[in-house]
Amino acid sequence: MGEKKKYTLLVVDDEPIISDGLKSLFEEGFPDIFQVYNCYHPKKALELFKFRLPDVVVSDVKMPKMTGIEMAEEMRKIKPDIHVLFLSGYDEFDYVYSAIKQDADDYILKTEGDATIVEAMRKMVELLDSETLFMEEFKSAQTKVTYMAPAFKQQALIHILDGSVSTEAEFKDTMAELENPLPEQKKMLLLVGTLKEKVTHMTQENILETVVGLLQKAYGDKIAYIHKVIYRKSFVWLLESEEEELPALLFVTALDIQKMIQLRLGLLMYFGIARESVSWKGLSAGYGSLWTEMQRQAINEENSIILERRELSISDSFNGEESDFEQMLAPITEKLRVMEEFLMGENFPAFMEDTEDILKILEKSKRHSMYALEIYYSLGNILITFINKKNIRPRLASRIQLMELFDPGSFVTWEQAAAYIRRLTDAIRDICMETQQNTMMSITERTKSYCLSHLSEDLSLTVIGQAIGFNPVYLSRIFKQFEGTSIREYIENCRMDMAMRLIQNSRMKIYEVSEKCGYQNTAYFIKIFKAHFGMTPQECRDMR
Repeated sequence: MGEKKKYTLLVVDDEPIISDGLKSLFEEGFPDIFQVYNCYHPKKALELFKFRLPDVVVSDVKMPKMTGIEMAEEMRKIKPDIHVLFLSGYDEFDYVYSAIKQDADDYILKTEGDATIVEAMRKMVELLDSETLFMEEFKSAQTKVTYMAPAFKQQALIHILDGSVSTEAEFKDTMAELENPLPEQKKMLLLVGTLKEKVTHMTQENILETVVGLLQKAYGDKIAYIHKVIYRKSFVWLLESEEEELPALLFVTALDIQKMIQLRLGLLMYFGIARESVSWKGLSAGYGSLWTEMQRQAINEENSIILERRELSISDSFNGEESDFEQMLAPITEKLRVMEEFLMGENFPAFMEDTEDILKILEKSKRHSMYALEIYYSLGNILITFINKKNIRPRLASRIQLMELFDPGSFVTWEQAAAYIRRLTDAIRDICMETQQNTMMSITERTKSYCLSHLSEDLSLTVIGQAIGFNPVYLSRIFKQFEGTSIREYIENCRMDMAMRLIQNSRMKIYEVSEKCGYQNTAYFIKIFKAHFGMTPQECRDMR
């Protein structure tokens, strides 16, 4: 058997002498490139096409019973990416021109001679080579993306737990193209684990996966799917399940898993189990609530698995008496520690919810209570640490008096002090949100600048993400959120603007403009150009 050719070519002409002649011409001109077939009837050509699925078809326009254009339309239904070159006589030029507008790649006048036909086919080979290269790169990119898919999934889950994804549109954008995304409607049960010992990232990943396997074996189809992620200092599993009794059942299973981890790895895993399942919108608050509960219940070796309880807030049972403070001091201290974590992580909804609980206690306190003073200074210390860490004191000072933070004696009542703390935390949150907006603006401006400087090059999300230094999924979401359009749409608009300028103001050939604008496939470039401007590049140039 001979060596396999790169591409397959089908020649169709109802005049046998022309069909056979073209077959010989292409076999001699492209001996190592094309496997050439030919026939004399369009319907026979369709049968051969279904069997061979050629890359290129060279066809006469006018043939008995079925025109070349009609035949090409049928072929495109079978193989949409087929390339078609029409043969035509002078008197059929207008007919062929209309066919080109219907996605034919080129036309060749029969009277132009063999050299013109061979040159047209040489351009076709260049196009086929560029498409082959693109598909190889695309498959390579798909392999890389598949390899990186778990990292993209974990990053998406972190955004959900952070509370930075709040709208349906943001959720859909974040979950787009992820394998096994979070469900949009179904609820999930939070299972949180934590270790006091430091372990390697590989050990963390192994523990995550091991727990998933054990839960699946224990519950089978009672759990539809388990999502997993390392979040801050904890292991998080999100269990898709309709089982109402799952939280109670998990308590026993968690004990078994805990024993296995301790036996095999010598590590004590502490678990927290949410009291009820929530939708994706409730995951951030649900995690914060469960994590707070785990801290509040003083998790230890004797109390190593926590089932979240429905409780009144600590402020509800406080009546302002000093004796009550003595009983509440431990949970208040623990709550303040958790609040500091929330603030340092800029989880403002969770921080402000817990702050409100503390301020209600402060408002009920007697004016000269030393316990109230301790609470005020503890809360103030958390805020001062954050202000210094973020270096926002100058901006904050222009919005609110900061001296009062250090001098609770300047307030007549604790109600006034609580109102001041509320205004201060609001101001801190607003400044951080503005900073975040500025950061997002910086990211999008850098992205736009990079794209504008590399319009002729590969501008896939992966390439842009590596250049800017951000996860492609995160970068895409930030860009869409801030600019109101996707990165792909922005790039296409910029390339089309450049194409229009080059078509109108330069003598570059169409294929040169195409390459300059980042399109290696000239036919595809023409199609995009026409979709944008309602005319082909040549029609646009002819209007000058």
